[in-house]
Amino acid sequence: MVGKTKAQSRLCIHAFHSDVGPIKAIPGFYAQSKHLEAGDRLRLAVKGTLLALAISLVLALIMPIAQAGWRVTTDDLRIATWTLLFMSAYQILAGDSSAPPSDAQPKYLALSPVAISIIITLWGAMAILMAMGLAGSDAELARTVVAMLFVIMALNLLGMLFAKPIVEFLGVGSFKLLGWIFAVLQAGLAVHVFVHALQNWGVITAPN
Repeated sequence: MVGKTKAQSRLCIHAFHSDVGPIKAIPGFYAQSKHLEAGDRLRLAVKGTLLALAISLVLALIMPIAQAGWRVTTDDLRIATWTLLFMSAYQILAGDSSAPPSDAQPKYLALSPVAISIIITLWGAMAILMAMGLAGSDAELARTVVAMLFVIMALNLLGMLFAKPIVEFLGVGSFKLLGWIFAVLQAGLAVHVFVHALQNWGVITAPN
């Protein structure tokens, strides 16, 4: 059980880093806030992070209830996770990781696009749901997932607070390169999840 919990925790960590972490948040927040004064950037980053954390916790609480009602097994979720991880990695590598800019000025920047779109992408929300689904009735893993959400959001906040000097020093291209690297690793992780599910179903046997 301990080994299984550690393996599931590593899966959640990799998925969160790729889809909810600061690698996506920093350049996105920089593009959205570079015209703002330092005080306004600070307030926007803090409000956006708190909203993103609240949304993440709601998603984490909803998943166990939905999973029990729909009678979805852990291995079913592994296949779903494989699909979503692979699609997310493909989207990044294909260069379509963000929606086209809109001319309309959002009324509440902290909620959208900061909390929803910059911090929590579609794939990030899926990663949170899948992580809690994989935790299932494992209370230790569920606590680990929630703790990781707090850590990731703290890293996002730290990254956004220093987004302007970081991006101006490293350049946007550096984050794109990091995104490609994580996308390739994420595709490998998707294969690992898929193979694990097939082994549990007895379709293939685990190597000795």
